[in-house]
Amino acid sequence: MIKKELKKVYMKLLFPFIILLALAYLCQFFEIFQREESEFSRIFSVTLLVLAALFSLALPVFYRTLFVNKIKDRKTITINEFLKFEKDLIVIAMIAPYFVFFTLLISIPEFYSGTVIIIALYAIYYYYPSEKRIKFEKRLFRITEENK
Repeated sequence: MIKKELKKVYMKLLFPFIILLALAYLCQFFEIFQREESEFSRIFSVTLLVLAALFSLALPVFYRTLFVNKIKDRKTITINEFLKFEKDLIVIAMIAPYFVFFTLLISIPEFYSGTVIIIALYAIYYYYPSEKRIKFEKRLFRITEENK
């Protein structure tokens, strides 16, 4: 049940990203828009990198810390609380891949675009709701199936 719910949220966020990515590559292939490096793109590249790192790394850690502090004195938590936490965590982290789309639209230095892509791949990989990850999280937060 949990895995199915989390995968649904994950796919709802990943599918539009894949469509946007395909459209951006098609636009580049057919040269629909011209990419020229400017002073604006240099400033924007740093902003994109910071935002991608914020959504992929910093905010999920911060949100997890808030959740852990909220439940620290409890012996167990309900499946619904856990599910809400995991859904929110996926939503926060899956914003990061969308910054790749902007790196394709604007000509930014390769270091920044490459780093944004790596950060996005990390978010896509790490926050995938696999069976192993869900079992680990359930054990970590002391959740049992009877705990509804």
